[in-house]
Amino acid sequence: MINIFNVDIYKKQLDINNKKLIKYILDLKKQSQGRKVSSPTGWQSMDLPMRENIFSKLIKEISKNFYKYIDNLSLNSEFKIVNMWANVNGYKDYNVIHGHGNVVVSGVYYLKIPKDSGNIFFINPASEAIQITWQKCIKDFTEKNSPFFNINAIESGLILFPGWLKHGVEPNLNKKQDRISLSFNISAI
Repeated sequence: MINIFNVDIYKKQLDINNKKLIKYILDLKKQSQGRKVSSPTGWQSMDLPMRENIFSKLIKEISKNFYKYIDNLSLNSEFKIVNMWANVNGYKDYNVIHGHGNVVVSGVYYLKIPKDSGNIFFINPASEAIQITWQKCIKDFTEKNSPFFNINAIESGLILFPGWLKHGVEPNLNKKQDRISLSFNISAI
């Protein structure tokens, strides 16, 4: 068997105290209406000022893990985080299926993940063909034959993935608590 066209997704739990970052984001949410890009009902910040000291440890950790990830992908260049934004999704808020266009890697860092607040899911690049031709024949859904794949979100969890890989976030079904995350893009410079 030859295994081709794998899509590697990197997942790691970071050792970061999220309390100050959460406070920063919630204070920002009170001051700004944000923007509507991939979250039609939730709140999404404008691009964040990454040079602020509050982001320094997180950016250092993202960079360290990013280089481990791209080494596995055999990519080599100079890279930098080009933008970062916050997402606050309350009850029934979600993120629609989307991609991040012309960036090398996209990622998400989870600050607060209450029970039943939804997971990120990725769309198989061959999902349409799978749904049309394989759906009736699939014995057991696996990462090789599923049209989509969920990854459980965990607090302080970092997920890195190719920027072209379409993804979305399930609705937050926790009626009392928000799901809070930071998303970002990394490009070659």
